[in-house]
Amino acid sequence: MRLSITYQVSRIPIGYRFTILSLLKEALQLADKGYYASLYEQNQDRMKPFSTAVYLRDFTYKEQEIYLKSLTITISSFDMAFMLHIFNGLQRLGTYETFGEEWVRTDIIMLKEAEIHGEHAYFSTLSPILIENKEGKPVHPFEASYRDEFSYYAALRIRELTGREPYRKVNIEPLAMKKTVIRETNSTFRKQGNDHTYLYFTAYRGQLKLSGHPHDLQLLYQAGVGKRASQSFGLLEYLREE
Repeated sequence: MRLSITYQVSRIPIGYRFTILSLLKEALQLADKGYYASLYEQNQDRMKPFSTAVYLRDFTYKEQEIYLKSLTITISSFDMAFMLHIFNGLQRLGTYETFGEEWVRTDIIMLKEAEIHGEHAYFSTLSPILIENKEGKPVHPFEASYRDEFSYYAALRIRELTGREPYRKVNIEPLAMKKTVIRETNSTFRKQGNDHTYLYFTAYRGQLKLSGHPHDLQLLYQAGVGKRASQSFGLLEYLREE
């Protein structure tokens, strides 16, 4: 399942991905505190069963901030319980205040979702894919190791979210992918007084082809691919199959 929610907001920080995550966490707590505790306290180190993407409308950059008209968050998951809780929580969260700005919800809708039947599917990225090696260094889609690293993260995500092994190896064929450098900040930096200190992530967006078992491809389409999928990385849009 996937849904989109739109907020009218005039100003957000450049490092907004963790802000989006904070919004979703608050919505989950409003919906069910027990469910939130299970997801983020009792199992805080486990992968989360969802992925997100953010679309900024009519935006411009100014120093450390982004000025815009509105933003739309796409949220996707295979987990019906998660989607029920996030939908209910976001419905109750008509406004959201952060960094001195009030976000006003203007729309929330369920989106049509594709059903994958074949072993080869084409996608575009709604949010950039983050793939890093064991040393935490970004891997370029056309480096020799990229395909193996991607398959490793795909298998890890399937394993952690379902408790089973992939039905077969998931392979990627990058088609037209472009580098994007993401700047983020977090509460640790802010508590230290480093308001302009950023984490930098080198990710890639564009089009790709995935090959594997249809059930595995469906899961990755719904739950996201790569690292930090719940932090607005790795959400895919279905294009077609062959």
